[in-house]
This record gives sequence, C-alpha cells and structure tokens, in this order.
Amino acid sequence: MRKYIAIFAIAGTLLTSGCATVSTMSPTTTTSSVDTTKNSYALMTVTLKNAYHTSYQPSPIVVNMERGAADSREDRLNFRFDDQATTTGDSGNHYFIRLPLAPGKYVMRGITGQSGIFPFHGMFFTPLHEVVEIKPNSIMYLGHIDATVVERKDGEFRAGPLIPLIDQAATGFSGGTWDITVSDQFDDDVSAFRKDFPALSSASIERDVLPAWDKQKATEWWANH
Repeated sequence: MRKYIAIFAIAGTLLTSGCATVSTMSPTTTTSSVDTTKNSYALMTVTLKNAYHTSYQPSPIVVNMERGAADSREDRLNFRFDDQATTTGDSGNHYFIRLPLAPGKYVMRGITGQSGIFPFHGMFFTPLHEVVEIKPNSIMYLGHIDATVVERKDGEFRAGPLIPLIDQAATGFSGGTWDITVSDQFDDDVSAFRKDFPALSSASIERDVLPAWDKQKATEWWANH
C-alpha cells in the first residue's frame, strides 16, 4: 500500500519534492522542428471520463514512466500534462501525449490526476503498466487510450485511494474502478498531431501500438502496492 500511496505524492506542490524527475511534454504547438539524435518521441492520445460520479471529470497531472528498476529519481519520469490541443466534451476529456525519451525500455505505469468541485477534491491513478520499447532516432505512435471510471465491484481495483474518505467517495474514485481500452487510431491521431504540432507536420511517424490493456495485471499490481 505504501508504494500505491506514494504515487499520489507527486500531485500539486509535491510534484517538485524530489520523488521523481518532472519533465515537460514535447514538441509544443510552437516548436518548429524535432531532433531525434538525442531523444526519440512517443506519441499517443488519451480520453478520460468519469461515468460514475459525472460531476467530477478527471483532470490528469502527469504520465508516470519508469526506466529499468526505477530505483533512482532519474529513472522515475513524470511528464506533466499541458493544455496543448486539449479538448473537453460529454464523451470525455481528450489529451495529446508527447514524450521525449532516450532510447530503451520503459514501463508506462499510468496517469495520476485529480478532480475537484468545492468542497470536495479527489485524486486518481489510471493504471496502464504497459511496456514501451523506444527505438533510437524515431517518432513512435503508441495508440489511443480510452479510460472511464465506472462503479467498482468487489475485488476490483479502485480508481483512487480511500483516504481522505469523504473526498474520495464524493468524487467517485474510491468507489469506482477504471474501464480501459487501447486502440489503433493511427490515421486520425497522426493527422491531428500533424495539424496541431508544426514540428510533426512532415516528420516520419512509426506505428507501434501498445498491446491490449491487461486488467488482471492492473489488479495484481494494485493488490501488491
């Protein structure tokens, strides 16, 4: 439980506490070009929705990435979400993820975020646990993730921690769980990336979509942390 709770310590003012390396997403809508000689780039889109307590829609803070055994601060990478090309609507909040990463193997552990309407404020963790192999000198499209909070049944992992009890219950994160799917929306997503991010307009983008989300893996990780 200690590690599970520690994930939420990165939120808010604790983002700079030294628990992990906090990085910005790149490229931005004002970046004119990308250089893949040092870092490659992983691209994906994600749509987050709370269908359980609909007044509290998820707002992501960081994507949690881990390199190797993640024993050091440098190997725990938290990429901060921004408002670039973000859209909101009844079908969920849609985000463009752009991760500049050195070549190698990573685990995309999940997405940490929050939702709040006075007087309640809750935290959530969207568990992905996807292994990502970043190739040298490449820009890779990893797919689209739909993640929706639904009512939790006995034995299912929670969408967020139990504490603080009232806030987590009111926002639906302690009483809810995540329904997650990974899909290949290469044509639509890459077209949108090229339109909104000039640095990608003529870049070569490879398709390397993540495997189907493994709910059993997410449940086991939750039970062990």
